[in-house]
Amino acid sequence: MKLDSSLITRAVPPGSMRYYAWLYTPEAQRDVIAALFLIEAELHDTARAPHEVAHIRLQWWREEFDRLIAGKAQHPATQTLQAAARSGMDFKVLQEVVLSAAQELAHATYETDVELTQYLNGGLGGLLMLAAHYLTDAPAPSLLGAATQLGAFIRQVEITRDLRQDFHHGRLYLPLSTLDELNIEYEALQRDSWPESFVQLLKSRSQQQLTAYQALKQGLLSREKQTLRPLLILAALHARVLETLASEPAAHTRQRIELSAIQKLWMAWQAARTAR
Repeated sequence: MKLDSSLITRAVPPGSMRYYAWLYTPEAQRDVIAALFLIEAELHDTARAPHEVAHIRLQWWREEFDRLIAGKAQHPATQTLQAAARSGMDFKVLQEVVLSAAQELAHATYETDVELTQYLNGGLGGLLMLAAHYLTDAPAPSLLGAATQLGAFIRQVEITRDLRQDFHHGRLYLPLSTLDELNIEYEALQRDSWPESFVQLLKSRSQQQLTAYQALKQGLLSREKQTLRPLLILAALHARVLETLASEPAAHTRQRIELSAIQKLWMAWQAARTAR
């Protein structure tokens, strides 16, 4: 099943970072990658809808993923995934994805990095793991693990980029135990001027995430890079954003960082070239 052009535009808006990942996806898999990003967009909007509406919509998606598992999908995105499903593919991971959206709606907090990583892996990490299933036949567990980590890294960059906005709306995607160790109060994070200890924490965490991303990328085999090329392009674009954020997080989180069209085009081409 092919997605309608309007749905593809919603999933991968032209010029967006996800658009470049989709653009470098093999043509035969573009619809399923767009379908996964469409599900992400729908759940993201649902988690930010008025609570009563959001709960109804999340329940619908839970039921829709059950229908997909049963081979009776109704939404164009899930119908696309269903039509292109490969042998042995397990759609149960989508229930973890909708759970992550429910956590966002509930403004859930995370006591430790382990809990935060579970959220990251279950959300975009789960979607990109499913993407890896579509990008190759019988993917190895190591390949699926790499795709999950790339998704978690990308979501982590988005969290860092949108910190001030999320604080304003009562969302905190940082381990509470770490904030407690540094005696950082949540109220202090809602002010225009952040404590220096918090700024340094953001810098160190950003550098750690960039180092882990580079190590993950360097550990991939050539054939794995070829398979994961669309995901590596998306991760490379987000890595550039995180490099900027890591330099001066207090300044660069005041407004949403956007790479220019030329930067996205150039960096996507470079990442695609190195993933051959």
